[in-house]
Amino acid sequence: MLIEFSVGNYRSFKDVVTFSMVAADLTADNNTIHNDNLFAVDDDLKLLKSAAIYGANASGKSNLIKALAFMKWFMINSSRQTQSTDDIDIETFRLSLETENNPSFFEIVFLLDGIKYRYGFEATTKKIVSEWLYYIPNVRESKLFERKEGQINTIKRYQANGVEKLTRDNALFLSVSAQFNIKIAEDILNWLTNSLQVISGLNDSSYRSFTVKCLMENENKTKSST
Repeated sequence: MLIEFSVGNYRSFKDVVTFSMVAADLTADNNTIHNDNLFAVDDDLKLLKSAAIYGANASGKSNLIKALAFMKWFMINSSRQTQSTDDIDIETFRLSLETENNPSFFEIVFLLDGIKYRYGFEATTKKIVSEWLYYIPNVRESKLFERKEGQINTIKRYQANGVEKLTRDNALFLSVSAQFNIKIAEDILNWLTNSLQVISGLNDSSYRSFTVKCLMENENKTKSST
């Protein structure tokens, strides 16, 4: 389950912005409506079942969706659909000299099998500048791996088995890890592929098959015909 998504120095976003599904500590006028839209993960974390992004034209709504879609695609495909000489398809914020040479920032926080993970990376069009994966097994956040300027450090639990040396400058270590059957990486990319669906009305070609699949399932077929 998605908890937060952050992006910075990408398209219309100069500074890092965060889309969060964490419920605010507010009381609605109608408590029934308020509580029906909450999902309690534990005593300390409540998430929204739905949220809306709204704003004026050209305020960045579509670019936020594009950023999430790019991050998902790159996490899944950077190791298998790019070559060592390929550029990374990143468009930085262009209206400031301050950021033109800085990497773009992407980070996602999510819940998988009851465990909270935080994964992110910084990248230019030429290389991955940094990459990280943390998780919270109990109370404190712990590192699974961290990458800075080509150096990748992992903990024993991640079981990298030498994959660090096989990771190109323009490919994500997480993506390469999944390709070499590292279980944690495989589980994360399976969640991305099967559970995080990015849908945009500007381009429906990427989710037509998902829509057809939903309609073909017996439960949804009954709902759509009534």
